[in-house]
Amino acid sequence: MNVSGKNILVIDDEKGIQELFRFLLETEGYHVTVANDGRDGVEIVKKEDFSLIFLDVHMPRMKGPEALRIIKQMKPDIPIVIFSSSSDANHAFERRAKELGAFECIYKPSTIEEILEVIERVLGKSKEVKQKGNF
Repeated sequence: MNVSGKNILVIDDEKGIQELFRFLLETEGYHVTVANDGRDGVEIVKKEDFSLIFLDVHMPRMKGPEALRIIKQMKPDIPIVIFSSSSDANHAFERRAKELGAFECIYKPSTIEEILEVIERVLGKSKEVKQKGNF
């Protein structure tokens, strides 16, 4: 059963990342669903509601930026955090991801503290917006 406001989707082709997020977040009281690539993630989002999505950039079948674009068209209010294993000095990746609708970008490897801080920022921001009546 999904706990309202605590449903998180992790879209990543790496099983180790999926297991890490599941272990970390379920112990914090979140319900975690995983998808193996962008295409699977899009299909899951069509059927379920999520409070937050973590989306990898580099995956087979459908890359993260394409999945981000499709998900934002379907459900524009879901905050999506993009994560990648690399960045560039000009931060072009971050700017492009935010232009496509990403809430934030983080990089692998991330610490547990960093992931929990991002979740708190994203879900806290979503609650603030809803309380103001803008959501």
